[in-house]
Amino acid sequence: MAYTSKRSMRFLLLAFGALLVACGEDATSEPRLRNLVYCENPEVPAVSCGLTGYSMSDDSALRTKLEGCTADGCHGMNAATFEIDLAGPSVQSALAPLSSTLATNGDLIVDGFDPDCSNILTKLTSDPGSGERMPILAPAWSNDELDCFRSYLHDMSN
Repeated sequence: MAYTSKRSMRFLLLAFGALLVACGEDATSEPRLRNLVYCENPEVPAVSCGLTGYSMSDDSALRTKLEGCTADGCHGMNAATFEIDLAGPSVQSALAPLSSTLATNGDLIVDGFDPDCSNILTKLTSDPGSGERMPILAPAWSNDELDCFRSYLHDMSN
């Protein structure tokens, strides 16, 4: 009986260790930093959006905001970091490829598991982590626009 218990425990430890390695968590890796106030914060109310044009059915206002990011050459064709390709039918189709792309700080640009931790959202806030707040040349996004973008990212992940 004790032998079976030890074997079960060893199997569980091995499986848990393999899961951690598969997720990139090993003894030598740094934990990913989270720079967004909302990220993993249970005190934050549910996401909401009072502006039009920030939904899955109507993304016109969000598309316009993101066009400013691509028009300045920062995230358009031949971008130095990542490209937002708004040529497709929706903003969702432009952001979807970024869900498997890591930012320079190691966070996913669009985090489908925890949208509040998306680097693209963090960089738009007043606490962008490392580097500068985006967009660099255009006016900063308002709190309402940030909340609606956050809501949009949540809708994308559902």
